[in-house]
Amino acid sequence: MRRSRPTSVLLTAFTAALAALLAGATVVLPAQAAEPTVELQPHELTRGADIAVPHIEDGDFVDGTRRVELPGTVARIIGPSGDAWLVGTSNVDRVRNRRVVRVRTDGTVVDVLRNIDTSTVIMSADGSTLAWQRFVEQGRKVITYAASAADGTVLGSKGPGRHVSLLDVDATRVVLASGTRVFQWKPASGNSRTIVKKMSGLASIEHDLLSVYTKDPYRGGCTKLVRLSAPRMKVWKSCRDRVAAISPDGEEMLTFHILTDGLGPGEIHLREVDGTSLASYTTNWFSGWEWESPATVLLAVNGKRKFATVRCTLDACENATDPVPVTAP
Repeated sequence: MRRSRPTSVLLTAFTAALAALLAGATVVLPAQAAEPTVELQPHELTRGADIAVPHIEDGDFVDGTRRVELPGTVARIIGPSGDAWLVGTSNVDRVRNRRVVRVRTDGTVVDVLRNIDTSTVIMSADGSTLAWQRFVEQGRKVITYAASAADGTVLGSKGPGRHVSLLDVDATRVVLASGTRVFQWKPASGNSRTIVKKMSGLASIEHDLLSVYTKDPYRGGCTKLVRLSAPRMKVWKSCRDRVAAISPDGEEMLTFHILTDGLGPGEIHLREVDGTSLASYTTNWFSGWEWESPATVLLAVNGKRKFATVRCTLDACENATDPVPVTAP
């Protein structure tokens, strides 16, 4: 369902929002503003509620008031699985003590997989299946694996292959990309099938979405968001932006400039999946983004002076963590 968007802007509302920004208050977007652009600087925002979804703080798993120490010193949330959460963790060198663990509601931590590159691990939307990759032959080729998220039982492997990217997984298939080809692999049978002969961006099996490029974006290629099940069915096209993430309900997406590289974008756009613009956010650079809920985004904001995770809805933006000095990468 689309969110309604007002079509006019009252000068008084705009003036009030600007005054609030300059005063260091929460950024409140004008009630009648359409497609606002908001400059995010954590030192100018008020502190809102803590992050409401499980996340990592100082290497620990944090969920509300619950804090669980993890085996390693570096960690990333993989996603929910049953009544637990899966987390990838390792030592700070990201080479030793690599494992995927299950964090249970009682605070116990159980190994699911060990000695794998946890940065490559993704999980199906239903929490049943994991997929990850291992580089071989001095990094020239890659092997893709699928496994049960419950206990790490390997369901199958594919490869080695060259330049293979892992896009998504569900209980029966893995969506992969290699060069100008997107294909699916079924671990149970070992069979593969080409979905479309295009360069890929991202895929969502759950929401039946796939982003592809018409050709190399450095040579004038454009982004197309299509249906994964019917790649000829266009949902949105842009020659300026590419898709960064899809919302949990599949109704919205985050996009940024198609040629963004390096640190991260300085501008992120919130859109409906048909491309309708809802809001734009700017700062020095964004180092991360995710959804706290279908209507709320969390942005890792590196401002001129401070860094913080910033929560934004269509109505307002606020700090969800305490601002700290920006650290040069």
